[in-house]
Amino acid sequence: MRVGCNFRTNHTMKFAILINLLDWGHEGKEFILDEGLTFVNLNTHPVGKLYKKICKSDKVDHGDPSGYDTALVLYDDTGEDHSFFPTASKYSLSTTFINLLTIIYKGTLGQCRVIATKDNFKTSHGTYMLYENQTEFIDELVVLHSNFDRQNIELLESIWVNLKATYSKNIQNSRIDNALNFFYLSWNTLTLEQTGICLSIVLETLFAPHSNNELIHQISYNVAKFTGTTKQQKNDVYKYIKKYYSIRSKLVHGETINNDELKSIPLFFKFICDLILKIIRDQNLIHTFNDNKLRKEFIEKQMFE
Repeated sequence: MRVGCNFRTNHTMKFAILINLLDWGHEGKEFILDEGLTFVNLNTHPVGKLYKKICKSDKVDHGDPSGYDTALVLYDDTGEDHSFFPTASKYSLSTTFINLLTIIYKGTLGQCRVIATKDNFKTSHGTYMLYENQTEFIDELVVLHSNFDRQNIELLESIWVNLKATYSKNIQNSRIDNALNFFYLSWNTLTLEQTGICLSIVLETLFAPHSNNELIHQISYNVAKFTGTTKQQKNDVYKYIKKYYSIRSKLVHGETINNDELKSIPLFFKFICDLILKIIRDQNLIHTFNDNKLRKEFIEKQMFE
């Protein structure tokens, strides 16, 4: 994944991703995360005015502007980096950042609208919903009106620095990448049952042992040691993971789960968000989990502490 270059021509395609449930809480009008990556306040940025204009002229969103406050502006003036195109792949920058925001806020942020422009948001070159089916945003996982403030911006910035360093090493199909991809599938899906299965894959990608003996016990133990700080906390997490695996077992074997078990999946979703955050905000942990030898040593060391 390559970060875009400086904007040098009016013919560069820019994309603004309007995020529905993310309230602008930063003291500035914009926050430049990296070259070609900027979060903006739609109440002051030209794309906000353009959105209202096309709602009126082209009846976008039935002519009634939705309450978008925050947008992510992406561009690359070389015209070569297709990872900037919002629907290019699960590795696109739009996917990466919407996924990271979902992890940070522990829930999906509603529907996202894309507006493309070739004249720096004076006019629209086209607009569409980023997730066209609009069915993946399961009500139980939606976070209402989160605040995009300095604290969360700094967290996002530190995560991006860590991941960018990882991407620059051209590590292909790493555990971190796989975990983030399956996390993306856990909320970009149709049912909570599918969410539950994808979350278990995230857990196994990060904490599965290097042998299949007593797999559930070892995963539960590894996660408990990683997240717990006291004996009681570790014991609680251990039991929690084992209980969740009984639900996972029903899901993958075609059994019906009851309503209480279904309601436990959004709570486990938030648990997984915290777990991923603990890793990706620490560059050393990212490196450890991406290296099979180091990960094995790390997990084995935890066993005997």
